[in-house]
Amino acid sequence: MTVLRRPDRTCRFVFVMDPFPSLNLATETSLLLMQELLDRGHAPLWAEMHDVTLEDGVPRLRARPVLSVAPFSLGPVEPLGGDDIDALLIRKDPPFDGNYLHLTQMLDRLPPRVLQVNPARALREFNEKLLATRFAEFAPPSRVTMDAGRLLDFVREHGTVVVKPLDDCSGRGIAVVEHVAAGLHARVQALLRDAHGAPRYVQAQPFLPAIAQGDKRVFLVDGEVAGIVNRVPAPGRWLGNIHQGAQVEAAALSLREAACIEALRPFLREHGLLLVGADFIGGWLTELNITSPSAVRQINAVSGARVERTIVDALLREVVARQVAAAA
Repeated sequence: MTVLRRPDRTCRFVFVMDPFPSLNLATETSLLLMQELLDRGHAPLWAEMHDVTLEDGVPRLRARPVLSVAPFSLGPVEPLGGDDIDALLIRKDPPFDGNYLHLTQMLDRLPPRVLQVNPARALREFNEKLLATRFAEFAPPSRVTMDAGRLLDFVREHGTVVVKPLDDCSGRGIAVVEHVAAGLHARVQALLRDAHGAPRYVQAQPFLPAIAQGDKRVFLVDGEVAGIVNRVPAPGRWLGNIHQGAQVEAAALSLREAACIEALRPFLREHGLLLVGADFIGGWLTELNITSPSAVRQINAVSGARVERTIVDALLREVVARQVAAAA
């Protein structure tokens, strides 16, 4: 039997967050983790992008201890280097823009003894939308392009498609395009431009009618299933995102989804992707959320689980492993 060793001291976990007023508290997972760490006697700290600096090639942070989650309360700013922290959780939501890219490049310079969840290197290398296509047996057909002709061909081939921007989350910017729609060419041209009118890549997938039965979020911790929730779109809508009004219900893995998780596990572990939200529609793997996967509150609500405990157990195991390796 594997025994979970406990850290021999209070551990410091820095969370790189979006500003607190911008958080959707109904779906916020990071605060659950902070509370669990506080309950266990560890020290969560709060930082935002502007608190991360690279000085002569060395990352420096300004973080504030989380004194209380509810009501939310922070202590005074503390200057920190890599030797002052045990783990850093990058919990900033997309869009994955230039600033996000540079943040990963700076955090990549932290010492190896600092646990990163998920690693800055992996966040930089793998796009959430594109990552699912590495597992083509389980993913729906897709086309990633910035060429209008190629996108039009895909729409005509599949009849109705879902078009997604590659760098955002929570259902923002997703569109359904039908080949019989009036103004199809103009619609496609518009989707291939960002908010500033610049050309961009988008991903197109066939519209999956099974979305009416829900978009299943499977929360993986170190490649193992920690919880599941089905997100059913609001009446008359087709987005299964909680941020877009979807309702939640209990769910279980299908045999196909279980096989997909088995196929994913070695890859996720190889790249240190400790926290992952795998999304399935009708048994098809549509996305692998690795930047700041959420829905733990909803999983807890429909299952009676406490997924944050499973997550914190995994975090502490990894911290201990790094302590042991550093002492060897």
